[in-house]
Amino acid sequence: MNNRLSKHYIRTCRKCKSIIHENSLHEYCERCYGKIEEIFDKIKGYLKEFPGATAHEIYQREGIPVHVTNNFVKDGRLVEIPNEHLNMECLRCGCLLLSVHHKYCPSCEVAMIRELNAAKDSIQLVNEIKQEGKMRYKSFRNTN
Repeated sequence: MNNRLSKHYIRTCRKCKSIIHENSLHEYCERCYGKIEEIFDKIKGYLKEFPGATAHEIYQREGIPVHVTNNFVKDGRLVEIPNEHLNMECLRCGCLLLSVHHKYCPSCEVAMIRELNAAKDSIQLVNEIKQEGKMRYKSFRNTN
């Protein structure tokens, strides 16, 4: 009978299934709870910068899966706000964006940054070559 009672009080972490204290306020062990809070803080920071962002946008920009963000909504930690600017297209490749804050998808942004840096480097190289190869003339004064 003691064995039966002890099983009733054993709680396990929802994520890693390790044993947690029966009076724990969370359904996770300390290690998993810390990871969850870190992810939540990342989402919270993104939403401060881009209010009204969607779960898909957070996935595109931060790499946090949509179901994780949706779980925070289900738990009541995040509030989902209807967004009338859904289904916008990337101005470069035309892929679907679910954001009012960005005009380009993350892959196009990375490609454009690379292209801009390459153009900047080539302009800098051309300027260096022009300065090395300049011809100058020397004016002589005729003292006669």
